[in-house]
Amino acid sequence: MSERILRVNSEIQKAISAIISNELKNPAIKGLITVTKVDTTTDLDQSKIYLSIFEEETREEVLNAIKHSAGFIRRELARMVDLRKVPFLTFFLDDSYDYGQKIEETINKINQDRK
Repeated sequence: MSERILRVNSEIQKAISAIISNELKNPAIKGLITVTKVDTTTDLDQSKIYLSIFEEETREEVLNAIKHSAGFIRRELARMVDLRKVPFLTFFLDDSYDYGQKIEETINKINQDRK
């Protein structure tokens, strides 16, 4: 991946994080939400935004609300980040935290069984 795309990904990640935490007024979007990763195509046509949503009970509802607000987020992104072309945003749930916790629980269980 080129240095330019890495910088663009970093700027998009910071901006979207700020937009979600400060600009969105949707009551369905609540709890701790972190932008964990951004993957932008080299032609700046599309960005995949990976979100970590810590409230398990409302994850799908929060993700759907953010997807519904994608147009607003894209407009705010265009205002905040100086890009020739603002990419189309697609949001995904990042479940790597849950996966890591599951592995840690498995390791702890194995260690307890050995004792």
